[in-house]
Amino acid sequence: MDNTVSITAVGDVLLHGRVYGGLGKKSGYTFDEQLQNVKNLIGNSNINIANLETVIGGNEMGLSGFPRFNAPVEIASSLKKLGIDIVNLANNHIMDKGEEGILKTIDNLEQVGMEYVGAYKSEEDNLQLRIYNINNLKICIIGYTQGLNGHKLPQGKEYLANILKGQSLVKVRRTIERIKRKEHVDVIIANVHFGSEYRLLPNSRQDEIAHTFAEGGADIILGHHPHVLQPPKWIENSFGDKSFVAYSLGNFFSGQNGLHRQVGAVLSINVTKPYEDYKNIVISDPKYELTYVNRTKRLRYDMHLFREWIEKSPYLDVDKRKVKALEAYNGIKKRMRTYIKDLDIR
Repeated sequence: MDNTVSITAVGDVLLHGRVYGGLGKKSGYTFDEQLQNVKNLIGNSNINIANLETVIGGNEMGLSGFPRFNAPVEIASSLKKLGIDIVNLANNHIMDKGEEGILKTIDNLEQVGMEYVGAYKSEEDNLQLRIYNINNLKICIIGYTQGLNGHKLPQGKEYLANILKGQSLVKVRRTIERIKRKEHVDVIIANVHFGSEYRLLPNSRQDEIAHTFAEGGADIILGHHPHVLQPPKWIENSFGDKSFVAYSLGNFFSGQNGLHRQVGAVLSINVTKPYEDYKNIVISDPKYELTYVNRTKRLRYDMHLFREWIEKSPYLDVDKRKVKALEAYNGIKKRMRTYIKDLDIR
């Protein structure tokens, strides 16, 4: 009996206008070619997750970049074709275009058959857990964001997004406990939008939040927001259960410039229930595959596997300067092994 589920997760899909030809472009958006170099890494697992850090209301709402993002709707179908099954919407940009932006984003995701979590169209939608039954395992995916860049949810519509700010972490922990207990869930995967932007190591607040989620029963914690990779860690709760925390998966596909902002990773990891009556699960084989987003030309960015880029070019073009590719690659791998010395990363 197969009791193993494989999971793949990627970081931030943050679409600046310069990624897709500029904000003045009115049609002909396509992202498939820009993502093709990483397509073999995604879609092979049982569950494939991305952090969609932009509203996708399309031209109808007026395309825009930083600080209030609204991207072409075509990114939804491109992510679907890439193999992504579910996107996290709980992030600080989900209210960039208000309630209308959330509803348009969800509508456009539903049109291509893409599941979502962390932001919702109704109270009923919020209460409907995202649960997958695969290989004799019941897996629930949840999403929370630390904040909304100062935006507030409309009064009486707090269901629109799951926000940590303003609520007790104890309450969040109890919510996670309740999901695991009442829904008889084997695995909880938590998307958490937290931390400080551009910090290469997690801060104490991230650690506090991660431990709270783990104490509640979250088994895998997928972190977003810093826009750079942060080293993962195994943490243990008071029951002796271990959780895997990817504090930040960095940028997956964006127009941000700078060495660590242009490097991301595809995380793959397995969860197993060794036998039917086993009371817990085993998390194993975390693996990181480094990616690099290159500014191919003005208003064009393309994704690459970092190790493949090194084979064809000795340099990275980052923020109008050249960096030695192999030196950067080895440095990032070393930093990512800060807490897990034998981390499989390439």
